[in-house]
Amino acid sequence: MVIKGSSRGQSPADCRRLADHLLDGSENESVAVLEVRGAVAEDLHGAFAEWKSVSLASRAKKALYHASVNVGRHEAEIMTEARWQESVDELERRLGLTGRPRAVVRHRKRDRDHVHVVWLRVDPLTLKVASDSHNYRRHEEASRELEARFGLDAVVGAHTRPEGTARPVAAAAHKCWQAAERTKMPVAEVAAAIRGAWRESVDVQSFAAALEKRGLSLANGDRGIVVVDRAGTPHSIARRLGIKAAQVKERLTDLDTTSLPTLASRKKNRERKGNLMKKETKRTAWGIEALGPIKPMDWDRVEAWWRERGFDPVREWNRLIIDAYGATWSDYGDRIELHCDGEPTDEQIAAMVRAGRERGWQSVRFYGGSEDFQRRAREEAIRQGYSPDRITLECEEGRKAKEPMPEHLKKALGTPEHAEHQEHRQTEEADHEYADAPRL
Repeated sequence: MVIKGSSRGQSPADCRRLADHLLDGSENESVAVLEVRGAVAEDLHGAFAEWKSVSLASRAKKALYHASVNVGRHEAEIMTEARWQESVDELERRLGLTGRPRAVVRHRKRDRDHVHVVWLRVDPLTLKVASDSHNYRRHEEASRELEARFGLDAVVGAHTRPEGTARPVAAAAHKCWQAAERTKMPVAEVAAAIRGAWRESVDVQSFAAALEKRGLSLANGDRGIVVVDRAGTPHSIARRLGIKAAQVKERLTDLDTTSLPTLASRKKNRERKGNLMKKETKRTAWGIEALGPIKPMDWDRVEAWWRERGFDPVREWNRLIIDAYGATWSDYGDRIELHCDGEPTDEQIAAMVRAGRERGWQSVRFYGGSEDFQRRAREEAIRQGYSPDRITLECEEGRKAKEPMPEHLKKALGTPEHAEHQEHRQTEEADHEYADAPRL
């Protein structure tokens, strides 16, 4: 279980923004307000406005405390309504907000529920303000208690980790995840590309060239050299590689930093190019998928398949991301997609077909990209042993069967089919005349 939270509501506008965010259905499959307690208004905007007004009589600069409670995808089914309620109550007790006015909202995103809670930090009767100090530790203490109570997987926290355990480091900062959502450039995908470039290189020049091949580049960031993706988002090299900054510094020793652009200059350049950047970031997915029954999904087996071939896949909740053959691949278990800017090479198409064949896919379907890609993929699949009747192309689906050409057009064009038809017709007429002739 992961709990995040912070104080909010420094202004009426911020209260409105928080309510808008909690009610926003554009990024969620469903939104449900489960509870509004301690307010005359029954809606979030009205309740938050009331609570902000109450806080004006106190010394609180931020009237509200907003927290979110999440569990792993495989654990979502065991979180009943009662358990979500129990989780909110436990967190409320740990934060010293017992009995304070609150609102509870449930979001469903990617088939998984998570809960948001907003409390008024100010006691309406005494006007005392609940402290938000050491809130991260309190979040983790509540998480560990609830994990033990519900039998959930234990998450190693920075403040509650066992003695001697290394402090966990997030794969990416929260602002990086937000940027990934906004630009549709997944952090794991960028990390896989950076790792591939790092493995291929021996010095800073080869590293920069390998990054360039993957659509990435180096730039001067606020805290040193960073990698910038196609959407302009900066990435810490050490964090994405999972190594120490000293190791990165050693590899980049000979780099002339004065020759690198700054993030600010890159931002201006993107704004100036505008539509061109949008076109560059809109990459095409070229895919192969299995048709018919396949073996039950075993992510460990799929990951091992890639590792046996010398690649280093990154696992996300619903796919593996692999940097291979000069491109980025997404393996969803029953389908594999190749992401690149131009048409896939023959080597990439052959690797795609080989992956399906070695994974035991009896029938396959090629989709995305261009019709030329799909037909090239079919030819490669036939070369690798697939029967033509076990290959489907997206570009040919839904097309009506060609109707035969009318006879008058065949006659006008003088086609061989028309001549054969005429000869057959004359033969039938002669037989008919012979049948009607009087017998002697």
